[in-house]
Amino acid sequence: MDPERALELLCHTRQIAADRDVNATVAIHDAYGHPVALLRGKRWHGPYMAMGKARLSAAFAKSTADLIEQWRDRPMFPNSLNEIIGVGGSSPDVDHEIATEAVASFGLAKESD
Repeated sequence: MDPERALELLCHTRQIAADRDVNATVAIHDAYGHPVALLRGKRWHGPYMAMGKARLSAAFAKSTADLIEQWRDRPMFPNSLNEIIGVGGSSPDVDHEIATEAVASFGLAKESD
């Protein structure tokens, strides 16, 4: 994703989060897991969490919600790993909803959390 499109998606996602009263951190990574754009929300740990979600999503080509379900019986496995959108700022369910809505309304294939 080119940087201009990534910035558009970042702002679009932040607006969806704001509409839900969430001051989210949003990280946009390319398909290889490299960061393209990041905007920090109110929490100090937000960038680390959002970037981690985006990297995991890119590495496994699945949303982090799908990965959590896949690893439900192996909870230590994901903890041993260090999204192509990663969203952090609320509960995992709300973060996932924000990312999913952003991807769908931005016209991208499902590639996020």
